[in-house]
Amino acid sequence: MSLLPVADALKTIIDAISPTKNEVVPLSQANGRILAHDIAAVFDQPPFDGSAMDGYALNATDGQLGAKLEVVGISAAGEAFDGTLTTGQCTRIYTGAPMPKGANAVIMQEKITRDGDTITLEDDVAAGQNVRDKGNDFALGDVLVGMDTKLSPFHLALAAAANHPTLQVRKAPKMTLVATGDELVPPGATLQKDQIIASNGFGLTPLFTHFGADVKDGGIIKDDRETLKNELKRLLDEKPDILVTTGGASVGDRDYVKEVLEELGVDLSFWKIAVRPGKPLMFGTKGKTTIFGLPGNPVSALVTGTVFVVPAIKAKLGQSPQHMVVQLPLTTDMSSNGPRQHYRRAKLVTKPDATLGVDPNMQSDSAHLTSLSQSDSFVVQPPLCKGKAEGELVDVLIMPWAVS
Repeated sequence: MSLLPVADALKTIIDAISPTKNEVVPLSQANGRILAHDIAAVFDQPPFDGSAMDGYALNATDGQLGAKLEVVGISAAGEAFDGTLTTGQCTRIYTGAPMPKGANAVIMQEKITRDGDTITLEDDVAAGQNVRDKGNDFALGDVLVGMDTKLSPFHLALAAAANHPTLQVRKAPKMTLVATGDELVPPGATLQKDQIIASNGFGLTPLFTHFGADVKDGGIIKDDRETLKNELKRLLDEKPDILVTTGGASVGDRDYVKEVLEELGVDLSFWKIAVRPGKPLMFGTKGKTTIFGLPGNPVSALVTGTVFVVPAIKAKLGQSPQHMVVQLPLTTDMSSNGPRQHYRRAKLVTKPDATLGVDPNMQSDSAHLTSLSQSDSFVVQPPLCKGKAEGELVDVLIMPWAVS
């Protein structure tokens, strides 16, 4: 059976995804959530012409160097001057305070001398000087933050200033993550003969959580066919948005995941991808649940989780499923590639000329976690790509923690 190209596999996945529903949350719980509707301005900000400086408000027709003006009041934030300025008058004004009627400029307090209720200007003043116009920040009806934006602290500050105490966001996709394998034991266990520590979930869970999934640990299932079938049935009956298994996806005598999923009514769209590492990857659906069967080798699991599962999470949340891929020059030579698209472990580096490059790791063992832990990106090497020389541009998939 021929291997499915990566691009075709991703299209199949995205075509099968429908976005989650929405929910309303308070601003205090909205950081990192995906906005489900535009945030619009319901008033002008500032709602009046205001001062951008501590100083004196005046009409610019009186604003000549050496002019003397009478101070007739004070305009402070929350306590505006009530009257109207006439020729030769000014008011003391503070940052953020409303401009008095009749005034159209502010001179900084450092550029006057004051004697009692009279000030002398030490500079010329132009109309609009040091004035924040009404609606300068945003105006009624402006779209402040667009839907499908991942909300940051800066977005939330703007939403608060626009008087939006709650926001409508996408519900986090409910995801269940389960490992399979007789040899697996949790971290902290005393290793017996032929056992290894189950590490996949400790990388996949924060990876999927970072992109907005609500991940439940489904534990470790032994390589017993009936046990596996019963446990996977139980997990599917809970109807998560996404179910991810790791291990048991290949063709070994005890790799039961594929046939068990099919027996449980999962419609498998593909199995085996032209990707390296991670060829034995499954994708299917049952009702509202999207199912991924990832390889058990830890690097393969984390690479395929990044390349295939993360776009599904983003699509569930209404976001573009595209990865952050840029072109960067190699800082060393890179060997050729075989018939599968290779996500080669790599690290971003700052070159001596202060520009960014990428250093590919030549380690290709799908269980070699040390090399993965030293990586913050993947060089995306197409099938049958010839070797690349230092300085040549390559596609680089950048992980989010590399730029945070």
